[in-house]
Amino acid sequence: MPTNVSRSVDRRRLLQVLGASGALAVAGCLGDEESDDGNGADDTDDGASDADGEDPNLEPAPTGAALTNDEIRPLVDAFDDRAFQGEQSDPFTPSHVTKWVSDDTFIFLHFDEPNPEEANNLLWVGVGTKGVFSEAGQPGPEFTHFHQYEADDWDGGHGGEVGDEGYWLTHIAVDEFESPFGETEPGVDYEFMPTPPEAYDGDSVADFEVEGQGGLDDDDIETLIDLFDDEPFEGGQAEDGYPNVPAHIAKWVTEDVFVFLHFDEPDLREASDLIYYGIGVRGEFTAESQPHEDDFSHFHKWNADSWDGGHGGQEGQHGYWLVHHAVRPLEMPWGDVEVGVDRNFMPTPLE
Repeated sequence: MPTNVSRSVDRRRLLQVLGASGALAVAGCLGDEESDDGNGADDTDDGASDADGEDPNLEPAPTGAALTNDEIRPLVDAFDDRAFQGEQSDPFTPSHVTKWVSDDTFIFLHFDEPNPEEANNLLWVGVGTKGVFSEAGQPGPEFTHFHQYEADDWDGGHGGEVGDEGYWLTHIAVDEFESPFGETEPGVDYEFMPTPPEAYDGDSVADFEVEGQGGLDDDDIETLIDLFDDEPFEGGQAEDGYPNVPAHIAKWVTEDVFVFLHFDEPDLREASDLIYYGIGVRGEFTAESQPHEDDFSHFHKWNADSWDGGHGGQEGQHGYWLVHHAVRPLEMPWGDVEVGVDRNFMPTPLE
């Protein structure tokens, strides 16, 4: 499906995807006088309560689990597109598996072994977008690394000559580990193998095509639903059946971090486009717990009576800090969003 299809998504449907209290958060962002308390929820805390009237969010969110080898292999099989061309991906793309989600963008998983089928751990997730190796062609600071779409070997694809065509890549770490670029924590890795571009007078828009590019089809979405089968959100916001929360599916990849896919419809049986790709990190609604103030714009309680009521929090409540990376240009209630980290996504600012 062409990238610009998602621009036709109307405001009403986007608010349905985000949840009713998302409209309140948006109103606050736009300066509407009929706003909320500033944290994305209304004046009445809608966290779930147990029989004694106590808020379960005062307890830490449930822990997840690291991916097992039995879970990694089906993910490798599902991310089955070949974004990188030439001998650099023969017989496999080192450490990476990719899945096209539009004509111009793909999502990827980056593992700890050159052969993804032999991987034991997921290190990064990310987004690749077509582009030109130039200052004007770099989409944003999160896209630290440029890789040519066709090369004779993997190392030879890093960076390039000014004006080369390929992909700008965002890497989002899903764990704490030591990489060649330094100590890494969950979040956007701004130190990942930087390839600083130079100024370029030529065209900064890539026009190459790769076999298999395009949006997810119904079978792809069904497969991803089956694989992203964890349920980090509980209470009334999580309905019976799966997927059990609006528009999102999630997969725990460590005890504290899950990866999520955010689609264009609350009911994923009606979804046609992926709009965001990101991670959630277990934490508390405090500045000390927020992984990165700009990137993790949204906090969501782990237990709430409704999805809307899960947005934001109060001091002492636990849940997840979320970073949303747009995978296509969008028209959102808070403005136009380009491919990249959406730092304006339903902000839940701390007091």
